Amino acid sequence: MAIQKEIWQNHIEQEIFKDNSFLRMSHNADANVIGSRAVHIPQSGGSGNVVKNRSSLPATVRKRTDTDIIYLLDEYTTDPVVIPHADTQELSYDKRNSVLSEDRDKLVETVAEETIQNWLKSPVYGAYGATSLPAGNLLTATGSEVQASAPSATGTRKGMSLTDLQRMQTYFRTKKRWYNGQMYALLTPTDLATCFPADSVVTATYMQNVTEEERRMGVILKAQGWNIMSRSTVASVTAAGALNAPGAVGAATDDEASLFWYKDAVEYAFGGVVAFEQPGAPEYYGDLYSFLVRSGGRARRADYAGIALLRQGKTA
Repeated sequence: MAIQKEIWQNHIEQEIFKDNSFLRMSHNADANVIGSRAVHIPQSGGSGNVVKNRSSLPATVRKRTDTDIIYLLDEYTTDPVVIPHADTQELSYDKRNSVLSEDRDKLVETVAEETIQNWLKSPVYGAYGATSLPAGNLLTATGSEVQASAPSATGTRKGMSLTDLQRMQTYFRTKKRWYNGQMYALLTPTDLATCFPADSVVTATYMQNVTEEERRMGVILKAQGWNIMSRSTVASVTAAGALNAPGAVGAATDDEASLFWYKDAVEYAFGGVVAFEQPGAPEYYGDLYSFLVRSGGRARRADYAGIALLRQGKTA
C-alpha cells in the first residue's frame, strides 16, 4: 500500500519547526539551497575611519577587501524500513504509521541537534579550515548547586541564575551584538528549572511577558531582554571547553551548556523533505520506505560574534 508522500513530507517539515522552533530564530537562507551544496557568506573587510573636521586634503582613499566563510548543506537520510505484507493484514494496529512516525521523530531530532553543532563548529572544506566557538564566547554559570546533567557527567555543578542571564546580556552589549527584541536563549531543562522554578512569582511574571504568538513560536518566557526557549538537549563541553558532538558518550567531567545568540548571528537553510517508497518489493515481501532531508547552517561571522554558550560551573 502506497503512502501519501506529500502529506508525509509536509508533516516532517512542520514537525521540524514545531518541535524545534529555535531554528527559525535565525537568518533564513532557504533560497541558497537550490542548485548548490556549499553556501558562501560574505565577510566585510571593515569600515573606514571617521574624521572630525578633516583638515588634510585630499583624503586617503581606501579599498575594502572582503573575504567569505562557507558551510555545506548536509543530507540526512533514514535507514530504509520494510513493512512486511503480513503485518498489514494480521496486526490490530497501523504498524506502517507507527514505524514511519518513529523514523520521522528521529530525523527531526537529528536535524535539530546537528544544526546547533553547525552553529558552534565548522568543519574543513577545501581551502577553508575548521573553526569553532572561541574560548572567549564560553561563559560559566555561577548559580546554585545542581546535579551534573551532561551525558556521563558525575557529581555536582553550578547551575544558571538570573545574575548569569544579566551577565550574558552584558557580554553581548560589550561585544556590540545586543539588539532589543532579537536576542534568544535556548536553555537546557536543568538551567530552565534552576533559574525559573515553577513555584516562583517572578517566574510567573516573566511568563506573562510572552504574547500568544510568541508562545506558539516556542518562547516560554522573557527575562533580562532574552526570549527564552528550551529543548531536551542543547550542547555539552569537555572540562577543557571543547564542544562535544551530538550523541557523544562524554566524560564524567563534562558540563552541559545553554545557547545564547542574536537572531542574525546564525544562519539556517532548509532544503525540504523527500519521501521514498517501493510498495510490494518482491525480494522483501513487503513495502519499503525512507526519508531524506537537506539542511545546513553556520554562525554568520568568522569570529562567531553574536553567539555564546553558558556552561555549568564546577563546584569546589
